[in-house]
Amino acid sequence: MISLPLIKYILTAALRDRLMVTLVVMVGAGASLGVFLGSAAMTEQESFSTVFGAGGLRFLGVAGLVLFVCFHLRRAFDNKEVEFMLSRPISRLGYLFSHAAAFIFLALIVAVVVTLCVLATGKPNVPGLIAWGFSLMGEYAIMVVAALFFSFVLTSAAGSALATFGFYALARLIGTLIGISRAAPENMFFAFLNNVIELISVIIPRLDLMGQTSWLVYGVDGSAGIALRDHAGMHAVWLAENIGISGFIGVQTILCIALLLAASAFDFTRRQF
Repeated sequence: MISLPLIKYILTAALRDRLMVTLVVMVGAGASLGVFLGSAAMTEQESFSTVFGAGGLRFLGVAGLVLFVCFHLRRAFDNKEVEFMLSRPISRLGYLFSHAAAFIFLALIVAVVVTLCVLATGKPNVPGLIAWGFSLMGEYAIMVVAALFFSFVLTSAAGSALATFGFYALARLIGTLIGISRAAPENMFFAFLNNVIELISVIIPRLDLMGQTSWLVYGVDGSAGIALRDHAGMHAVWLAENIGISGFIGVQTILCIALLLAASAFDFTRRQF
């Protein structure tokens, strides 16, 4: 179902658009900025550099990947490239899954580059860095598939990019919303609202629990991981206690990607050209 020539074409387009070169340059600049900000600290300069660099590079990678996916797909629709490709011996699902595979491959490359840059900015906790890098791969994979979904549903590159960033913001803030709902006054309305937010936290990827910068300094166990956080949510605590941090990251990544691809396939197979 996946077309290798189409995947190669998409990766070639990424090189042609200088995506990887631009991201590498920006990641290098961000890492240098993190080192500079960390040097201003009075104590533990290496830890500050690692945390500052990791936080900025994490978002920088997301921004670059999302913008590439959204504008690449929008250009393909505007230039009638999609209609031309579908006139060839490739199904709509093959076209969709080939794009998803290519974008996920790019996301993994960017995650590896960012992880290596974080390693170069200081002396992070090695097990924590491995968990952080693995988590970053899952986060970037989820976000490129989310960008693919919004690019198929919406007719504007800017609109799909903004919708994807809104999705990312919600995924990063859902833990805060859970914490607020649990601290609210005890009455029927807030109890109902708490249940609604818990349900949303099951559907929305818990990116606030993935790639925590505290892992880079204290390790996963030293930072209490996921299970001991008050705003983790019941399902996140259950997964963390039963299959561990790596299992939580892997299961969440697979389920979110499958859900987004299913929604994209439902919309794309029904679209009239």
